[in-house]
Amino acid sequence: MSDAFEVSEKRSVPPAEAFALLGNELRVSILLELGDAKEGSQPRPLPFEELRRRCDVTDSGRFNYHLQELLDVFVTEKAEGYGLLYPGVILYQAIKADSFTDRTTVDPFPVDSACVACDGELEATYRNSMLVVRCRDCGDLAFKYHLPPGAIRSNDPDAVLWAASVYARRDLMTVASDVCPTCASEMYHDVVPEEEKSSDLEHAMPGPAVVHHCSYCKNFFSTDLPEVLVYHPDVLPFVAANAPDLLTDLLWTADACDPDDIAVTERDPLRVTVPLEAGGEGLDVTVDRSLDVVETDRH
Repeated sequence: MSDAFEVSEKRSVPPAEAFALLGNELRVSILLELGDAKEGSQPRPLPFEELRRRCDVTDSGRFNYHLQELLDVFVTEKAEGYGLLYPGVILYQAIKADSFTDRTTVDPFPVDSACVACDGELEATYRNSMLVVRCRDCGDLAFKYHLPPGAIRSNDPDAVLWAASVYARRDLMTVASDVCPTCASEMYHDVVPEEEKSSDLEHAMPGPAVVHHCSYCKNFFSTDLPEVLVYHPDVLPFVAANAPDLLTDLLWTADACDPDDIAVTERDPLRVTVPLEAGGEGLDVTVDRSLDVVETDRH
């Protein structure tokens, strides 16, 4: 393990103070204009007067006051003009993506996949930024994950379903490597056997689930064990070499193993063995409570 590096400076703006800075329409306009400013495909700084004209403000003193309030928190000043700091970029992107303001609801629409439980028809709904795929006949859950409202703008069901699957896979790959997809801090895992699962943990697959949590930003979500295990660094090479479709197909159609074959082999300490099947090859993966791979057996 490498020695810890030294932090030369650590500053923090109180959250209430940072968000209070945005309680003004002109300041939001400044953020949006700086985010929109491009030269070709690349961002470019805006000189004071150009930024003021873009915001349609005639009073230079009033404009400068509000600009200075954002400085060093969301906005930075360069020799060429003003630009966005990273927090400003995050806010700009969230505003443009309607993450804070959009309340789109999509009525049920058909999904071109069959239910693994009853072979019935699947359908998807979208509400409160959550895409849910269920069986129309038996009600079984096939997929549930948050999806930014921007994905809905296409009005193309296939594009929305593809975006939801890719978006979820991005997070699966990140958390499987112990990195939080929200703040990039360390992600922790808790493998939860079927009988310990809370009623709040709604999953598509029976058997053990994995609760992922970040102690820094408090990001929290859960997944079925096989769907995150295929991205584990100790397992990914096997899957990529033998069944790459398991890493790219729509999540609710990817079948890495029979859930009935997942076995809790020890209780104290917990050991769970997942028999993965990939391209005719088998790999039995045993994990502990923390999702660490303790043993593999290829056959």
